[in-house]
Amino acid sequence: MKQLHFMFAILAIGLCSCATTSASGTMTIDGEEVEFSAEVVSEVDDIEVDHTLVRHLDGRVTAQFELENDDSSPKRLHITWDWMDSDSIVLRKGTGESAEQFVVLASGEKKKITLQSPTDHAVQIDIRVRSTRNTL
Repeated sequence: MKQLHFMFAILAIGLCSCATTSASGTMTIDGEEVEFSAEVVSEVDDIEVDHTLVRHLDGRVTAQFELENDDSSPKRLHITWDWMDSDSIVLRKGTGESAEQFVVLASGEKKKITLQSPTDHAVQIDIRVRSTRNTL
């Protein structure tokens, strides 16, 4: 499954001028070693993603990354994500829970985004950064 996920990431990079960053670590759940990870893909020209961090604390995974607008004009961004369990199964969102965020970055602006897993079963997160023009 991870090889398939990797192949899709490579394909996405080839189809657009994407910026990708990731981070991972390991933790022990019920005596078993489990990897936790975060991957961020920006599909927006002139939006860089960097400084991706991921950690496990108090039973939850937290992912943090930085966006930077390298363009001379503001960018309106739509950030979406999916949390998955240790078998890469996408977890259903809870009632009233949102898996999207809208951000406006001024020219040259940097912004840190932090996301926390909704349950202790969520150990992987795939984050996509798109232009609002591509999501309407």
